[in-house]
Amino acid sequence: MKKVLLLLAIICFPLLAFAQISEKQHYIYNMVILNEAINEEGFRVDLDNGKTVERLKDKDGKKIRFYTPSAVLMYFISEGWELYNLSNATEGSVYNGIGNSSAILYWIIRKPCTKEEFDKAVDEGMR
Repeated sequence: MKKVLLLLAIICFPLLAFAQISEKQHYIYNMVILNEAINEEGFRVDLDNGKTVERLKDKDGKKIRFYTPSAVLMYFISEGWELYNLSNATEGSVYNGIGNSSAILYWIIRKPCTKEEFDKAVDEGMR
């Protein structure tokens, strides 16, 4: 009897371990776009949520301005997001070294979600 139970445990253990490994974590991704120079009023932040690109607003629908990029990062972390990746680009026109350009900072943030929430976000982002 002990041999049968031991054999059964040996057979079942890999199946249980594989079931835990095969569960994939899903994430909702947003892109944070910081595209203005910092001034005394702070700067604005746009948010690409996969459906639209809009100015970041608080829960009451009021537009938010931040004093520093660190404040933006702390805001999103407080809302349960994590920084996944960052990039920057330069926009504007430069001709023979004369012209104006500005840097745009892009952050990709993510938040854990269920497979159902992920699938819904994918469907809502497509035409």
